[in-house]
Amino acid sequence: MRVAINLVKNGEADACVSAGNTGALMAISRFVLKMLPGIERPAICAPLPTSKGHTHMLDLGANVDCAPEHLLQFGIMGAMLVSAMEHTDRPSVGILNIGEEEIKGNETVKAAADLLRASDLNFIGNVEGDGIYKGDADVVVCDGFVGNVALKTSEGLAQMLASSLKAEFSRNG
Repeated sequence: MRVAINLVKNGEADACVSAGNTGALMAISRFVLKMLPGIERPAICAPLPTSKGHTHMLDLGANVDCAPEHLLQFGIMGAMLVSAMEHTDRPSVGILNIGEEEIKGNETVKAAADLLRASDLNFIGNVEGDGIYKGDADVVVCDGFVGNVALKTSEGLAQMLASSLKAEFSRNG
């Protein structure tokens, strides 16, 4: 992993992909590549399928405890990623929450929503869990604890549905 990250640092590679330990890769990357100005923590981001295409969700496990400022930074990073990858001028950014109303959520999420609302991002507000797969936002921001639980729950549901469908087709096929 260190060799691959060094290749990125030296400009010999544009990116690094690893099947190794995610935490180790994040630590090596942070040490070797450093952070962008104004960004305090890296975040794990992945595209998730939606009825409209896909949404990018972050953080998916790198940061289990986040300050509101970190969630704002995740929104900035996610919007920059989608803008570059999808050629979208102003990607929509939402924050994962237990309801769409501004009064919902814990204090960290509400404070982060205030920061996102005051930023130059195209912040659309709170996104509930089902909104991830409806495609309510191009970017969905959350802390790594919530993001990882949402991701692993989604993966488990997908595996269970695939197994159920396969069993049903084999019985009737």
